[in-house]
Amino acid sequence: MKNFIALISIICFLAFFSCDKVENPIPVSYDDGLNWDLFPNGDSADYAWPTWLANTNTYRNVLIEDFTGHLCTNCPAAAVIASSLETNNPGKVFVASIHASPDGSFQEIQPPEFIADFTTDAGNNYTTDMPGFLGNPMGTINRLDDGFSGVWYFDSDWALATSNALAAPLQINLQLQHNHFASTNAIFVHTETEFTTDLDGIYNVVLYLIRDTVIASQKLNTGATEEEYHHHSVLTDNINGTWGTQMVNGTIAAGEKFYNNFSYQIPSTDSTFSIENLSLITYVCNRETYEILQVIKTKL
Repeated sequence: MKNFIALISIICFLAFFSCDKVENPIPVSYDDGLNWDLFPNGDSADYAWPTWLANTNTYRNVLIEDFTGHLCTNCPAAAVIASSLETNNPGKVFVASIHASPDGSFQEIQPPEFIADFTTDAGNNYTTDMPGFLGNPMGTINRLDDGFSGVWYFDSDWALATSNALAAPLQINLQLQHNHFASTNAIFVHTETEFTTDLDGIYNVVLYLIRDTVIASQKLNTGATEEEYHHHSVLTDNINGTWGTQMVNGTIAAGEKFYNNFSYQIPSTDSTFSIENLSLITYVCNRETYEILQVIKTKL
């Protein structure tokens, strides 16, 4: 009898924890090449890893990628449209100003006035890798394939496209936590991606380093040059590459979560790289269709 009771106890114990494993699968976590030389204490055992709370967000956010150039005379008007949409939808719409075009003509450095190089390899790649780019100013709205030319929209269509994108159902939720270490001028970034619906495809998480404001010259449509133009939300670097880090290639079920970790040393080029002037834009995109399924912005 004692052996029978013991056997029943073991079976119940295993059944309990088997059920718990099915209902609460262990989330997938990736160490995406953390550089511990940037951690002042040097030992990962001393690092304060983030604690994640439930993500209660219920709405879809929108990323407006404003492809611009300091020699593009029509670009300041487009920037006003993008900024207004961001202001009118606080916490839901975010702008990344990307100085890029396939030939780079509107982004050229022309001393003595136009000496700031805002271009990035990633920005240039987007204008060639995503078909249909016709010229500055054009933009993407969550990279939805409903634009004038594929994912590319003229600025006159940004408002309607943003409204439609905001109304789309939530499929992915994002959270981000970070630590800044002044002694190494580095940030350690941690993201949580939660799929809220069943999906199939290739999904990447991408991190933009954004300079909130850069004051530099801009050509205006009057032919004049504004030497103290406020360039807003400038894409400055991709922390984890042009197309980011792949999390999923195949079928994913609602409720599954992925954790990614990154380290990055902030350039010390000039005062525009001060931590007070930096933000991160984080998004998850479908690598095959380019669509951005969720985006958040975090002030550093």
